[in-house]
Amino acid sequence: MLSQYSKKQKKSLELYFRCLTSGCIHGWMRNYYVAYEFKLINKLWWKWPFLDAFKLWELKDDDDLKKQIAWLLDDGCREEYRSLHAHLFALSEQARNKYVEVGDEKSDHAKLDVVHKCLYQLPSGNITAFGCAWAIYLSRIGVAKKYITEEEAWENKIRAARLIQQSYSSWDDFYIAFLVGNQYFSAHEGIKNYVRITAMFDLMSGSSLLFNKVKWEQPLLPH
Repeated sequence: MLSQYSKKQKKSLELYFRCLTSGCIHGWMRNYYVAYEFKLINKLWWKWPFLDAFKLWELKDDDDLKKQIAWLLDDGCREEYRSLHAHLFALSEQARNKYVEVGDEKSDHAKLDVVHKCLYQLPSGNITAFGCAWAIYLSRIGVAKKYITEEEAWENKIRAARLIQQSYSSWDDFYIAFLVGNQYFSAHEGIKNYVRITAMFDLMSGSSLLFNKVKWEQPLLPH
């Protein structure tokens, strides 16, 4: 698949993929790893972002990483979130508040609380952004650590980007869905009153990169 893309298109898509993963990156190097890929020349700087990712997803080796990427692409709790969202959306406001307050034996109350409070911020109930962004990011790490080939990583990235484009019509929609997904996976009671500063926050708040150079409607097929 990778060989079918021209050098110019591959370069454009790689930047697009890095922007999609910017919500996964925090710390003082966050913007650097949106502008640039993980290269051997800066290998010493990989330590903290890689440790953060491995700790979050409880990864130990290449097999764990491959399984996690597959799960994020195939599942990523998308249906679980959508099901909770649909159930709450169908209730009246009074019934909804009572249901969330009381809960049930099947639901994680912290997650239910997130879905409830984000009901109108994310009316689609679609958190594809979170899982697919992380699938791309872990694929980037996998190549750097030689856990997967560039060809395998490219297939993962294209598949994830396609799911993302099918789900959202703009960077703004994508960012909101990513933040909601992040809150859901954090599984803490309630919504935090702050946003952890990531590279995506920087791109959306003070950079022209997303809007002037990396357009949302990136063609994913080779041309």
